[in-house]
Amino acid sequence: MPKAEQKYVDGKVYPSKVGLELLVPILLISGAGMVPAIKEGAWVKLAIPIGILILFIAIFYSISYEIKKEVLVVKSFFWFKKVIPIESIKAIEETYNPISAPAASLQRLEVRYDRFNSIIISPKDRMGFIAHLKALSPSIQVKVKKWEEKN
Repeated sequence: MPKAEQKYVDGKVYPSKVGLELLVPILLISGAGMVPAIKEGAWVKLAIPIGILILFIAIFYSISYEIKKEVLVVKSFFWFKKVIPIESIKAIEETYNPISAPAASLQRLEVRYDRFNSIIISPKDRMGFIAHLKALSPSIQVKVKKWEEKN
């Protein structure tokens, strides 16, 4: 087994980067809902914006990307799980597409797999994530500025 592949034998979990560009608006909106409730002393009304805030933070920090021997597993909170065979991944491209995705930052990667499928993700360690996938499948095309500068 080549040395690069040995490094990743057991698999690794890459948490999503949580970007302030997505977190701050949620904090502001929740805070705007909390201020009137606090001023009124309506503690029951305070539960709704606090609950929404907790839900969004839980969702953002639950997003992860696990690379196992032969698959990439994208997980988010309780309800989303996508398993992608690594051999089916064709390309990884940089994107800032704000489309809804299991990505908690706008600094994103689009992973293209199979013939016409793709998923948008935002691993915190982008270069480590790409290197890990490339070690397992060297044929993956990478179109990421920092990766191209490095190689």
